Amino acid sequence: MVLLLAFAFVVGLLIIYHRTATTYVMGALIHPGRIETEERMGSLMVADLDEDEPERFHRPSGSPALNTKYSFSELQNPHETVPVFKNPEDLIKAYYGLLREASNMAGHHGGCGTIGYHQEPYPYAWKLLTEDYRKALPLQKFIDSFKGTGHTTLLKLIPAWAPPDTPDNIRYYMVETEVITGPPTTGETKDTAQPGYFAYYYGLVTVEDTGREGWKIKRIDYIPEDFLCAPYHSWYWDASALVEVIHGNWYGLVDKIDSIDRHDSLYLVYAVGNGQFYRFDFVRLTNGEDILLRENIRFAGVWKETNLLRENDQIYKLSVLNPRLK
Repeated sequence: MVLLLAFAFVVGLLIIYHRTATTYVMGALIHPGRIETEERMGSLMVADLDEDEPERFHRPSGSPALNTKYSFSELQNPHETVPVFKNPEDLIKAYYGLLREASNMAGHHGGCGTIGYHQEPYPYAWKLLTEDYRKALPLQKFIDSFKGTGHTTLLKLIPAWAPPDTPDNIRYYMVETEVITGPPTTGETKDTAQPGYFAYYYGLVTVEDTGREGWKIKRIDYIPEDFLCAPYHSWYWDASALVEVIHGNWYGLVDKIDSIDRHDSLYLVYAVGNGQFYRFDFVRLTNGEDILLRENIRFAGVWKETNLLRENDQIYKLSVLNPRLK
């Protein structure tokens, strides 16, 4: 009986550990991608789309890589020190510029020798994190979180909405990354050729002005992109559908959508309701999904950013208030 109780206690601790242990992948916290809301509104299916529209979801885009301005060869030095960044976007570009030339493919299929500068850029990227983030993610754990990563490309970098009570030294940025990876090497596959493949993530980078050390990365949150979920399930993956359902049907704010303007990957949905004009800013991901970034109301001819989503619906907007990123 004592042995059984002891065994049950150990199993219980293991279950609790696995449920609460923090998981880092590529230096970031990983969060679930799917929103369980189909039962509320039903689904928009491929049959509802124009003939050529499904290709939007099933094929990666041809978006060019973002110019990260910085390279490892420019930042490399004998003391592994990093510059003090006075601009938060330059900080993020430097971080992904370093990751672009780093790789950690040991134990994974892919490549035919050293890839880029191997693991040399990782300590530099790690030093761009805040002190608290480095404590939570020590250097070796940071490097290990990139296992299976052969190449990282920054595709998008867009300022994200910040709640009104956000301190002046904190900012949020939406990012999308493209990663080249490969399956783990096993005893059964080590002598068999295996394909490399692309993976895509989007999320928020939180940056902090630390004062003397300049801007540092305080936290990174990624959500993996799925290429088979939309549009077969639910409706929130489409910009116009989200505005019509939430701001129209649920809230009664929007009567109709006037137009949709596209600027590269940004989709601006203009709508009107009760004499009020609205603009909803979306970004289209590589997997074809539209992600809400900002909500705006026009006052005296000027667009003012606001937050129209109710507390229970923050899951539909990529912001620090999204419960998936907690």
